[in-house]
Amino acid sequence: MRVLVTGFGPFPGVPDNPSGRLARSVDGARLGGALVTGIELPVHWTEGPEGAVRVARELDAALVVGLGVAVGRAGVHVERRAVRVEVGRPDARGDVVARLSGPPEVRATLDTRRLAHALGARLSDDAGRYVCNAWLYRVASALEVPVGFVHLPAEGLARHRLLSGLRAMLGGAP
Repeated sequence: MRVLVTGFGPFPGVPDNPSGRLARSVDGARLGGALVTGIELPVHWTEGPEGAVRVARELDAALVVGLGVAVGRAGVHVERRAVRVEVGRPDARGDVVARLSGPPEVRATLDTRRLAHALGARLSDDAGRYVCNAWLYRVASALEVPVGFVHLPAEGLARHRLLSGLRAMLGGAP
């Protein structure tokens, strides 16, 4: 069984993104019979989400968790939903068009309460209006496996806490 964890690279105002570092740090971890693949994606309205979908399909991932940084928030937040946006702030390349089409909102497809509990995180209904929101909107819409998104504060999240959360999502004790 494969688990995909994605984080993001730098973007305007965040030259060193803790979500990308954390995703890379869990690459190759084993959680019982599951192997974790951790990758960093570009902060781009389409390439970030599409990259996650492509890799999840290549791996035949059974669980997909995205990570992003929310500099203005205190603490870790598990996002319950993403909303359709068409235009947003410039991404790392300067693009502003989100190109999200479909329903007004898309919900995470994993057990958000369970993940929040395992991470010691809060639940949130606001994935923002930036690339993190686009990631959850597109990836949860495109894949038939549990998908969720976690916003980290600027200081990040300890690797062992993320692995504990993933273990809980796979049915093990946190």
